[in-house]
Amino acid sequence: MLCNLCSDSILRYVVQMERCAVCDDLSPGLSYPERLRILERREEAWTMLEFRRSVGILIPFIPTTQHEFTGGALLLGTAPDARSRQPTVAHSYVTLPSLSEAQDQKLDWKAYNLETEILDVGLAVHEHDLIAALTV
Repeated sequence: MLCNLCSDSILRYVVQMERCAVCDDLSPGLSYPERLRILERREEAWTMLEFRRSVGILIPFIPTTQHEFTGGALLLGTAPDARSRQPTVAHSYVTLPSLSEAQDQKLDWKAYNLETEILDVGLAVHEHDLIAALTV
């Protein structure tokens, strides 16, 4: 009975997700054996640092050196003008897709402008649903 329980793909998938500290964000409709296989391939790629696929992201603005990457989001400082050395006054962010759905997804950049010089920015999206900006 214990052998049957441990070989159940649903239980193995849930245990593997917990062990890998990931959430179930795969497309609906995938069976649990498929989900488990995808998760195991992902973990193997991380272990061996073998990445066969990547996602290119077009940046439709002039970025500054300020950036953050956490919680599946990429945040970049936005320069007001390409010719000037003005400080960062805005940030743009995009939610990054998983590789399994990257081909079908259009990435939509969103922006916010504080209209004051931003010295640094930090994210705690999963922990506190928080974006903090240090301004002048």
